Formats: sequence, structure tokens, C-alpha cells
Amino acid sequence: MNSYFAHVPSDVQGVVAAVKRQAEEECLDDQLPPPVLDGCAREAVEVLWGSRIMTFVPLLALRRVRCSVRARTCDCDDW
Repeated sequence: MNSYFAHVPSDVQGVVAAVKRQAEEECLDDQLPPPVLDGCAREAVEVLWGSRIMTFVPLLALRRVRCSVRARTCDCDDW
């Protein structure tokens, strides 16, 4: 999937990988262990995957994962 702003992967696994990669860069102090962070990224993308505006799925999923990192759990109350 392409937009005027950036290349967006067109499959769930590609978006999960992109969100996880960005979250790992921001979560340098290992607030969440890698398997938990992976699960949070996967869950966030899968929840948003059916949305009408697919271009924003990576951004919204990353926001959800950031919230999970701050809460130190995938059960973020902001969602």
C-alpha cells in the first residue's frame, strides 16, 4: 500500500514488523521484554487492521504500543 507520504506495508506482518521496529527504537531501556513488545505490536495492528483508512494503521498501532510501553503491559487503558 502506498501513499503520498510514505510506503506503508500492505500485509499485516509487514505492518507489525514496522511498528515493532519503531517501538524497539523508542523502548531502549527494555521496559517491555521483546516477546511482550512483539505481542503488543501484533495485537495493536490486528485490532486496527480492518479500519477504513489503512494508511493510518501503523501510526495508530504505534501510539497504542507506546501507551503499552508506558503502562508496562499490553492492557493499555487509553484504548
